[in-house]
Amino acid sequence: MTRMKLLAATASVCALAAGAAFAQDGGQAPNDGGATLDEIVVTAQKREQTLQDVPISVAVVSAEVLQEQGVQKLQDLQTKVPNFSMTETGIGTNIAVRGIFSGVNQGFEQSVGMYVDGIHYGRAQQTRSPFLDVQRVEVLRGPQSILFGKNAIAGAMNIVSAEPSFNPTGSLSVAYDPEHNDTETVGMLSGPLNEKMRVRLAGRYHEGDGYIHNATLDRDEPERLDWNVRGTVAIDVTDNLEVTIKAEKGRFNVNGRNMEIFGETPSTSANPAFAGKTYDQILTFIGNLSPTDAVVVDPSVSNITRDGIRSSNGDLSRNDTQNYVLTANWETKLGTLTAISGLSKFAYNEVCDCDFTGAVVFNAALQEDYRQVSHELRLVSPTGGKFDYIVGGFYQSSEHAYADQINVPLDSVLVPVINMSNPGAGTLLAGTRASRQASVDAKVQSAFAQGTWHVTDDLRFTVGGRITKEQKDGDRTLTIQKLDGTALAGTQAIVAPIVYANAFKVSSANLTTIASMGVPTYSAQAAGLAALLGTHPVSGVIDDTTFTPSVNVQYDVNDDIMLYATWAKGSKSGGFDFRGNNRGFYSSMADAFEFSDEKATTYEVGSKMRLLGGRAELNGAVYYTDMQDLQVSVFDGVLGFVVGNADARTYGLEADGRFAVTDNLTARASFSLTDFEFTDHKMGQCYPGQTTDVINPVTQQCDYTGKTNQLVADWQGALALDYERPITGDLEFRGSIDVAANAGYNASAQLDPAQVQEAFAMANLRLALGDSAGRWELAVLGKNLTDEQVLQFGGPTPLAYNTFKANSHYNLVGQGRTVTLQARVKF
Repeated sequence: MTRMKLLAATASVCALAAGAAFAQDGGQAPNDGGATLDEIVVTAQKREQTLQDVPISVAVVSAEVLQEQGVQKLQDLQTKVPNFSMTETGIGTNIAVRGIFSGVNQGFEQSVGMYVDGIHYGRAQQTRSPFLDVQRVEVLRGPQSILFGKNAIAGAMNIVSAEPSFNPTGSLSVAYDPEHNDTETVGMLSGPLNEKMRVRLAGRYHEGDGYIHNATLDRDEPERLDWNVRGTVAIDVTDNLEVTIKAEKGRFNVNGRNMEIFGETPSTSANPAFAGKTYDQILTFIGNLSPTDAVVVDPSVSNITRDGIRSSNGDLSRNDTQNYVLTANWETKLGTLTAISGLSKFAYNEVCDCDFTGAVVFNAALQEDYRQVSHELRLVSPTGGKFDYIVGGFYQSSEHAYADQINVPLDSVLVPVINMSNPGAGTLLAGTRASRQASVDAKVQSAFAQGTWHVTDDLRFTVGGRITKEQKDGDRTLTIQKLDGTALAGTQAIVAPIVYANAFKVSSANLTTIASMGVPTYSAQAAGLAALLGTHPVSGVIDDTTFTPSVNVQYDVNDDIMLYATWAKGSKSGGFDFRGNNRGFYSSMADAFEFSDEKATTYEVGSKMRLLGGRAELNGAVYYTDMQDLQVSVFDGVLGFVVGNADARTYGLEADGRFAVTDNLTARASFSLTDFEFTDHKMGQCYPGQTTDVINPVTQQCDYTGKTNQLVADWQGALALDYERPITGDLEFRGSIDVAANAGYNASAQLDPAQVQEAFAMANLRLALGDSAGRWELAVLGKNLTDEQVLQFGGPTPLAYNTFKANSHYNLVGQGRTVTLQARVKF
């Protein structure tokens, strides 16, 4: 059935192209001087080409669309680019193309590579960085391993910053959403300093109150404050050599989350104190226990309806970025020789109220520090001959440090709960933390080449390959400490680590120490738990060499229609699990610590068409991808995650087009069909109450084989109309409307049927008045006018089911309707 569907879709694309060719050859009237489309220039193949000449499924979002539609960061592109999704979760980030993405783990590279001005942003949190003075965003679908690198197995985000201009120019824009007190200000100055030097300065400042009310803290969330500044200098060293230097610094801070708890059902616990109560009722019950076991439970925990109000003791995220890039382009007789050197620094500090309620249960603090140095040398030959090529080499070194702490305060709900079954153990757990530290030092060296043979004027063959050698040294340890980070003492030093192991499946280096102490009962218990859960510390070394090839054939049916077919392999780095609390379903902690490379093989057939004498464009692609060892993050059922590898396949269709209806009206449309299925994934995450398929000593899993992935919609589509018309004199009216529709998806990593987002549609409308020369503009932008507050991500509320057998769900909810006033001046 899969093969038949794929063949049918391929035939549809080819038939569409053939029909268009027949219409043109049959005497279709050329454009008689009416409206035509502007060409879109991209660098998807490391040289400037028009979008219609690139044999890749690419979506391009211009600087104008980013500014006019209020697109502040990558996550905002989801409704603009079908088959692309991104979600900021409680402790990580998911970014996906064609349903392929990495799970939540700070040790993962990303399956969708993000590249800004030629520099790879490998950490998931970096994709949250706001846009600044961007010229365009190119979303390349499918493996891009030859020209972009190893970690572009699902696709690549190629972000190109605006360059210094040859003429003096500047702009200032302000956007204000009065309902959410959200203001964004962006400014830019650019121009020549002398005949050989040009400079561009850009800055951005944004703050907003958020759209969900935190009843516990009486504030709106997520409250955002972010800024970034960039300076770029371009120098014409000689007539043939240009050097560009870019320095950028930024910060993006967030207080709170767009998270609500709803969908609770009564507990099925055998404990009569909890049976029949929902999770919020259980928390309230515990909070009302005797003063000797007093805990803090805010009354706001009782709000478990979907109403834009949440209960939480507070979350925060503090992120700092620095990026420095030196680019040299030297025009030689052999072609353009490009050298790119970059220094990238990224650090964040987060606090997650990870029980997701207004009760004091536990919280997690997370810190990450990343430093990367990279160098690339690339030679791009001229075009127009019988053969053209791209060859190059790449080197990158990085230092990556990660730490987190699971904190159990003195007034935690867990204290009386554990005391109920083990008197005194809860008291000894109070005021402690599980402190984890992990690090990886890595070096990557690669060489790549891609050549195109122009067999005839209409037929081209392109063959490419990239060989990559990667070395990684990683380690991780976990210890139980006091909340202030000092060592435990006395009885607490013996009992608390055992409680963490028994209650939360958290293995620690303390267990090995306790086992060697010879303490009656406790030493034997610690030794048994260490054998069951695995031991800390753990370390590993990776030294791998991979080769990724690709073959592409292009055929020009005529001057306006190109057909292409591609076979490509991709690979994504293996690495080390930063977040594991135990060995999970592996035989040892060492086996659980290291995970394998992802590998993908993709087949793609597509067409690029110019129609109606340049008034219209229509592009289509059919693809099939076979994934091996897809890196997944599997919840261990309590507080941690275990990294696993799964096999999967995804196939589908992507189409997009533009049409200049009149001189004043342009239409844009895009559509995708996606069918994702795990072909071998027996270690999936069970949702609460689900019958398990695989029972291990530490964890229990459910078989996902034959199931789809989280956040994958069967289809997505978007339609937009852009209208411009002079009113009088220099005054011009501009309007745009776009509608994005989605078939819906499962928002839960456990594929919980209670957390399905049904089909929805969102509409945006922008109305503007401005100077016809573009010197000023005033506009009003209505986003999500249908007021769809969609589920972006979800999961079981931590500890609710595992501890109390009460089913409860946390849900990340998207923003509803907004109205923003915009003003912009250019000078």
